[in-house]
Amino acid sequence: MTDPHDVGEAWRALGQQLAEFRKAAGHTQHALAPRVLAGRSTIANTEVGRQHPDRAFWERCDEALSTDGILAAGYDRVVALQQQYRRARGTAAFTASLTAAEADPLVPGAHGEAAEETVIVTAVADQRGRQVEVSRRALLQAVPGGMVASLAGLDSPATATRAAQVDSAIVEHFAVLRGVLVESDNRVGAAAILPTARQQLGHIADYRRVARGSLRDALLGTEARWAEFAGWLSDDLGDRDAGDWWLAQALTMAQEAADMEFTAYVFARMAQRAATAADQDRVLGLARAADRAGSLNAQIRAFAAVQRAHGHTVEGDATAFRAAIDDAQHLAASTGANDGGLGSFCTMAYVCAQEGDGWLRLGRPRAAVRCFHQALEGWPESYRRERGLYLARTAAAHAAAGQPEQAATAALTGLNLARLTRSARVQREVAAVSCQLAAFPTEPGVRELHAALATSVSA
Repeated sequence: MTDPHDVGEAWRALGQQLAEFRKAAGHTQHALAPRVLAGRSTIANTEVGRQHPDRAFWERCDEALSTDGILAAGYDRVVALQQQYRRARGTAAFTASLTAAEADPLVPGAHGEAAEETVIVTAVADQRGRQVEVSRRALLQAVPGGMVASLAGLDSPATATRAAQVDSAIVEHFAVLRGVLVESDNRVGAAAILPTARQQLGHIADYRRVARGSLRDALLGTEARWAEFAGWLSDDLGDRDAGDWWLAQALTMAQEAADMEFTAYVFARMAQRAATAADQDRVLGLARAADRAGSLNAQIRAFAAVQRAHGHTVEGDATAFRAAIDDAQHLAASTGANDGGLGSFCTMAYVCAQEGDGWLRLGRPRAAVRCFHQALEGWPESYRRERGLYLARTAAAHAAAGQPEQAATAALTGLNLARLTRSARVQREVAAVSCQLAAFPTEPGVRELHAALATSVSA
């Protein structure tokens, strides 16, 4: 059985291989660092196995050192070994937590408590799987500790063979589990959820590799959704390279599975990300690719229309922007309540917030303020991180309109939510507002904002 020593030795061996390739290429650690978008200390710590950068780092090293993918392949092997160890450790811990929940179930009227919503999860003990009904609360308590681990224990050919015979209900199981993690992400932030999401992606891939026919396609579509989720979490933690990689994986999987609904959604997500990157010229093209995918889901089409609107702001076309926003509002209004399905976040409040983004980009901050305030009035309380994001953008609009105190108030509230959800993305946007407000150093709210950000940096 894999143990922590084996994993540590594998990281050290990979780091030593990097050092050997670096020296053979004639680079010092100082010289290599900027070529792979890292610091000298990152190179040094990685070479002795103390630091474990993500796959994008190793890909950049392969490119800089002309090593033909050897380092990235080595990273994949070490991660597989690490996941094998975590599965073995996590299975026992998670099974124990579920067994405890099963032994003292929460039933209507028990201990004076109301009934709680439950989900069915599959636990594995002694290479035997069993289904257990557990409350969402118990499952959410297990998630932050990384206990949602092995759903099938696929560490050997024998267990892989059993996976091929698994009931197709496993697809629904992964959908339910992803929904629980999305809910938990809204409350505790991406840092607590991403390790579990990556782990579950490994389990889904194990099933998918041995499945055949329609079950394989269904698992591939499921894997695509989890990959997009991992990309979203990576973006929120400030790791844009990982976000790029996961989203590209999601797109190819969705297309391979002929899942056109999700293909349309991923193209729209790509357009959304391009709007805040150097390749803004691609926003409109990616949004149109989402339209061409032919989704029948009104909320996905609304999401794509929002991205078309942003593409028009890049071109400075306010008339076309307004028309696309009107399309998005019409589509969002036709869907009714949020049912938790694909694109269900694209409500009227969301479209209104996106309209605010567009007016801000078009140089009309007062119109943006109005839209942001209207959106926040209808924002779901559970979406705390996104509330923080749009408070930061409300602050940016107030700052652009020459309203420093209103900007500081909104930014401080957004910063508190960024800390609560540990969102690097929201904190970056608040920091940008602070820079906007540098021209108002004597305003009390601005001074308070600068002090709060200084505390965040030093913490």
